Amino acid sequence: MDLRIGIAKTHKYTADESGETIEVIERPLCGGYSVVLCDGMNSGCQAKAISSFVVTRIASLISEGVRDSTAIRATSDQLFTTYSGKTEAYLNTVSIDLNTGTFVVSRNSPCPVYYYQRGIIDSWNNACQPIGGSKHIQPSITEMPIEAGVLIILFSDGVFTAGQSYGQEIDIPTLIHSMMDDSNSATAQQIADFILNQAIRLDQEKPCQDMCVMVMQVTPSDSGVIRKVSYELPIQNNYY
Repeated sequence: MDLRIGIAKTHKYTADESGETIEVIERPLCGGYSVVLCDGMNSGCQAKAISSFVVTRIASLISEGVRDSTAIRATSDQLFTTYSGKTEAYLNTVSIDLNTGTFVVSRNSPCPVYYYQRGIIDSWNNACQPIGGSKHIQPSITEMPIEAGVLIILFSDGVFTAGQSYGQEIDIPTLIHSMMDDSNSATAQQIADFILNQAIRLDQEKPCQDMCVMVMQVTPSDSGVIRKVSYELPIQNNYY
């Protein structure tokens, strides 16, 4: 099987920089991969500093072999101590753990995490707290077995609330179904791009908040031992 990860993100229309940070982490001892998405709960440089702080800390701990839940609790406590409890952040982590043969989904965000399995879409959306507001905050954790054909779809609150300022709502399950056919030919990146573009459209092409979508996809194909990473990033022309 192969793992494919697609990420698409943009910033709030009135902001110069997104307050969200997302990173892909390679787990130690061939243990799999993790994706960490943090939302500084605002836009701009201050929110970006907070989300970068959180993601950098969690990535470091996971890379050292620390369990996801422990890394999240430690980072939440450190955020609380550093900012005296005056700053919170939304956080979601999705790991494909090859040691246990499971996906591990950790949530500290009001946004649900959707998954597609055998033609059915469902979500994890139980209540949880943002990190950093107090000590000893726990993530909401769910596990499911790794199998070919599974999609996990993670997104920030800017996507979740897209269109609400205009009396509309985004329908993530319908968007996923519209991208998947009997052969599951849509790629992770195509699905992420499609969901983000629909969210932007619902906000009348002017995103009301920062937006980020991550799609993790397990395919039955086997590309061998070569690992491939591709980036497509905008270059601002402020300096030339």
